[in-house]
This record gives sequence, C-alpha cells and structure tokens, in this order.
Amino acid sequence: VGIEIPVDGYDAEPWNGVTDYCLYDATGQVHAVVEAKRCSRDPREADEQLRHYVTEIAKRQPYAPFGFMSNGFTTHFWEVGQTNPRMVAQFFTPDDLTRLLFLRQNAKPLESTPINPSIVDRPYQHEAIRRIAETFAANKRRALLVMATGTGKTRTTMAIIDLFLRSQQAQNVLFLADRDALVDQTLTDGFKAHLPHEPRDRIYTHTIDKTKRLFVATEQTLSICYTKFSPGFFDLIIFDEAHRSIFKRFTEVIEYFDARMIGLTATPANFIDRDTFRIFQCENNTPTFLYDYKQAVKDGFLVDFNLYQAQTGFQRKGIKGIDLTEEE
Repeated sequence: VGIEIPVDGYDAEPWNGVTDYCLYDATGQVHAVVEAKRCSRDPREADEQLRHYVTEIAKRQPYAPFGFMSNGFTTHFWEVGQTNPRMVAQFFTPDDLTRLLFLRQNAKPLESTPINPSIVDRPYQHEAIRRIAETFAANKRRALLVMATGTGKTRTTMAIIDLFLRSQQAQNVLFLADRDALVDQTLTDGFKAHLPHEPRDRIYTHTIDKTKRLFVATEQTLSICYTKFSPGFFDLIIFDEAHRSIFKRFTEVIEYFDARMIGLTATPANFIDRDTFRIFQCENNTPTFLYDYKQAVKDGFLVDFNLYQAQTGFQRKGIKGIDLTEEE
C-alpha cells in the first residue's frame, strides 16, 4: 500500500495528481487506487478524482487500475470505463484483484460464445441461456430463471456455468441450495457429470478449500461462514429454489458478495413474492426468462396430468356403530 502517490511522476497538488492510496500487485504495478473521504461525506464525491487518477496511471503501466471510493462506512468499487461504480461490503483481496484483472483482459462476449450442445439441446434451454447472457452484457448484475419442474433447470445451470468458464467471465462459481440433497445432487449429477475436469468441492463451516473453482453449499452453512470469504471471491453465484423464505434471513449474505447472481425456481411467476423479484433486480415482477408448465406441455416436453378423485369407505358409507368391533 502506497500513500499519496503522484500519478504524474512528480509531487502535484491533491486532485491534480496525488492519490490517497495505491494498492500494488507483486510486480509493482498499481492494482487499484483508493480515494478516501471523511466519514461525513459521500464517497461518490470522489468519482471525478478517481477517474482522473486511473486514466493517468493507465498511461504509465500495462493496464488501468481498479478504483475504490470509501468514507470508512461505505465503499464503492469501480472499473473505470467498464462498468458503473457499485457499493461493496469491503475492499477486495490482492488475489481477487489479480483474478478480476485476468478476467477483464481475457473475457469473451457471453452472447457470442457457443452453447455446449452436449449439456443442453432443447430450444427453450438455449433461449434461457441467451437471455442470461444478454442481461449480463447489458451490465446488469442479477437475473432470475423461472422454469417448470422437469424442464431441466440443472442442465441449464451447468450450461450457463460452462459458458461463463469458457468465455473467461468467471473462475470461482458457487451453487447454493437450501437442502443437503440438492447440494449433493449438484456436486455429482451436475458438476461431476457435465464439468468433470473442473476442480470442485462442498463448503462446510469446518473446512473450506479455496483452491477449487466450483463450490456448492447449503444456504444455512454459508450464512454461518460467509465472512471467511472476501466479497470479491466469487464471480458467479447461483441460488436454487430462489423463492424460498430463507431470503428474508439471507439478504445480508447476498449483499455481502459482489458476484453476478442467478436465481432459479420452478414456482409459477405469479406465486413468487416481490422480495425475490427485487433481490434479482427484475423490474415489474418480470423474470429474466420464464418457461411455465403449460408451455412445456404444449411444446411436448412435459406430459399433462389428470386428477383422479377417490373416496374412502368411511366417506362413502359413513360410520355406523353396528359395523364396528368392541375395540374400535
């Protein structure tokens, strides 16, 4: 960490060329610039200063540094010229910044990267993935998929993760569910079956192996140990059964991580509460992609059901004392 570093190579007056802090990588390049404001001021007041410093430093090294603006209470992260500033829970680690720089320098457009047909082969699954890609290409950070049970949410999810990995838009991916069975199923039927060459692991409170790339965990576990990760550790987080009430208790964990996030649910859109739409930034309560039960039946991917109503003998005949044994 360097304090009050001149960006023009000489001692200049503040604003004109002296940063508050510079964060350096292992080679001596400026990884990030930090603009600090008094606790009583809005850190976003420093955006023009930060833009100037990042632009000047970029002229003197191979890449433009990242930017942070903070007043000690709230902190904003900014990739100048790439995305808009956004609030983050804490500063990122050096490893986070190294990974984010690699992704920035090597990323390919999600929307033009081919979808792996060996994972998904149905047209609506391809459409779901393209909708996700278009959403993130528009610099949005969250999306919500609503797909009926039996339409292949697991395969669609694996294809999305595969797309992120091959397009160099993610390295660390987390899949969250609220039940052990769903977590174990994702680890085996999902990651092992469709992404067999990617190192994977389940997160437990007592053991966390950060050398992996694919992670699974229950929401209950992560709510206990999420601070063992930095806010910038994950690039993509996927929430299964995203409509469940655990989000009322899980919002703090969601807001802690800076990753792009995708919610999955089979619940019909009109039964999803507004909090879920709000969390995944879906305007007008409209999910990013919707493929409901009726449409799946119409397209021939699901078979409709017939309701069979039956009555017990008691319901048909009633209960008469003469028909009962002494014990009954």
